[in-house]
Amino acid sequence: MSAPPPAPGAISAIRELARRAGRYAVEVGGGVLLPVSVETIAEFRLQVGRNVDREVLARLLAASAMTRCFDHALDALARRGRATRELERWLEARDHPREAIGAAVERLTALGLLDDVRFAEAYVAGPARAKGFGVRRVAAELRRRGVPAAIVARALAQEDDVHAHATLEAAAARRARALRSLAPEVAQRRLIGWLVRRGFAPGAATRAARAALAGP
Repeated sequence: MSAPPPAPGAISAIRELARRAGRYAVEVGGGVLLPVSVETIAEFRLQVGRNVDREVLARLLAASAMTRCFDHALDALARRGRATRELERWLEARDHPREAIGAAVERLTALGLLDDVRFAEAYVAGPARAKGFGVRRVAAELRRRGVPAAIVARALAQEDDVHAHATLEAAAARRARALRSLAPEVAQRRLIGWLVRRGFAPGAATRAARAALAGP
């Protein structure tokens, strides 16, 4: 059963949340307000016995919504890196107020925890290479995550030909092993198609496929 919502009245208790350090539940007006940050407690000088009127309660509710949004955003980033727009969409889907989302994004950016340039560069050098994505697929994946076109272009410009070719060769070699039982022309056709779908240019995909299937 969820706690009743707060209402204007006296604060009867302030309890730190067990699973979230620095976050509190404030019992006021027969209901519970949470999460409340330690900064909000200090700003509003909250203490047991203080009477909270409608105006102050409205401001506390807004502050609590921003804290909840920030905490959810921080949890999402702890699980994996995200682009700014990707994180905004994630928060919107969970019905966080637009103002709270804006405040959370601004704070995370100021803390250096949200950076589209760094995210794009890390994606190119990490997951994209590990998954064997070509430049076209990488660009599409980054755009899907909401990374601005200029940042996508900058990140891809840093992916030199040596790394791009190595990624292509490795992807072709891995996939070729699963196709060797097929007729040569069928294996080659399927491998070329697979590489093109991974974002590699048709010409480069054809050369890589031939080399991979001809290898030991």
